Amino acid sequence: MDEVWQGWLEAFMAGETPEIDRIGISYMLAGDGGAGNVDPFATGPEDDPTWHASGPHIMLLMPNHDYSGVPTDHEYGGPYIMWADTPYAHIMIPVADHDDHP
Repeated sequence: MDEVWQGWLEAFMAGETPEIDRIGISYMLAGDGGAGNVDPFATGPEDDPTWHASGPHIMLLMPNHDYSGVPTDHEYGGPYIMWADTPYAHIMIPVADHDDHP
């Protein structure tokens, strides 16, 4: 997690809007246990119908939240925007299926 993502995480935890002034890069080698793709504060599938577990992935933050042209569909297999239309939007880039993580 680089410095930009650290600032993003601090803002997220405080419920504040992160200031993204340059590209931020982070990764989750082991994937995650699950999250909604629409609601950043969902705690389970009952809160967000797009709940899913992601395998290993890279995450990108873009200055000014410029995610134009990137789809929001997490099921098509390529990069997608997670939490679009929120201050916490970011690009997810899958690198393996959830069951293929180390």
